[in-house]
Amino acid sequence: MKHFLNIISALIKGGIFFLIPIILLIVLFERAIELIQPLSDHVESIFGLEENRIITPFVVSVTLVLLICLIAGYIAQRGMGKRMIEWIEDHILVLFPGYKLMKTTFEQRAGIAQNHNFPVVLVPIDGWMMAFLVEELEDEKVLVFVPGSPETWSGNLIIFDKSKIKKTDLTQHEVHKIGRSLGISSFETLKGKIKI
Repeated sequence: MKHFLNIISALIKGGIFFLIPIILLIVLFERAIELIQPLSDHVESIFGLEENRIITPFVVSVTLVLLICLIAGYIAQRGMGKRMIEWIEDHILVLFPGYKLMKTTFEQRAGIAQNHNFPVVLVPIDGWMMAFLVEELEDEKVLVFVPGSPETWSGNLIIFDKSKIKKTDLTQHEVHKIGRSLGISSFETLKGKIKI
């Protein structure tokens, strides 16, 4: 009976963690549509779509949300929009620990990463710890970010002699995955990618 309850408990927890991101996405999308509804009504009246049963207000709202996302994405990658985002990141979002690393990882997962692919290295702290090589400094020094576990967005910035770190073939995603799982079942991920 206890084994059966454990299976049911695990399934319910798995279902909850599967559904939460989907529900959040639906709620955000629904809120975006609510915000855009007045503009959607105006567009419908301009093009005479109020009585059209095929093109519903929902379809117009979704189209407008996607169009605004495309325009915002275009502006964010060009001139003033790019400078504005860089200013916000450098002066406001820098106050949130792990923001830059989180952004870089999400960009990589979405396939829009540009040039912030932090190499994974090993640093000598109580053995060897996985870290991200953030910056090369003067006098053969490097700045590394050592992520925590299981919360890999928090950690420590440490300066090391460049000669003391070891390069690996691991990716940021793999390090996050290992950290979140507390290293359990990481043999296959690490196999052939680290040399100590």
